[in-house]
Amino acid sequence: MTLDPETARTVAASARKGLHATGDARFCIPEDAKVGSPAMVYTPEGTPAFWMVPFIVEDSACGFARVELSYEVSQIGAFGSNPKDRSSWIDATFFERPPSKVLADIQAWYLGSVLSEPVLSYDASPTKWAWRIKVEDKIESVAFITPCGWYERSPGGEQTGREGERRHRK
Repeated sequence: MTLDPETARTVAASARKGLHATGDARFCIPEDAKVGSPAMVYTPEGTPAFWMVPFIVEDSACGFARVELSYEVSQIGAFGSNPKDRSSWIDATFFERPPSKVLADIQAWYLGSVLSEPVLSYDASPTKWAWRIKVEDKIESVAFITPCGWYERSPGGEQTGREGERRHRK
């Protein structure tokens, strides 16, 4: 099957327009939001899983559509409690590349370890999308970069680290 980002983008745009027809402002993406470039999300094993299509206002993503490989929209999400909650929006480039500051924090944390290239993936469930980085240290673990920071998961699957779990805010 050929994967076409333009089809994913078109499907996401259509689904976004359908939200406005409901009349419920809590579930609306701002009218001036543009449909951004689809980003392929991969399974933890590295095969294509679905597209994340951001909805963008200026330099921030205010929401997204998750488009399956069958080009069905399985989820539409909005960042924040309403369409005007700009403080909850994320940098529009998050779906293109992980934030450089957070990536630098991970590199400093694992100084001397071998880190894989970041891959847009997910942690256990497709609803927990994040940038995935394999860490080869004394034991292999995985670091995940989310819009709010980063955390790591050990080989057994549990989140690990100081203070109960290793979560790092940006």
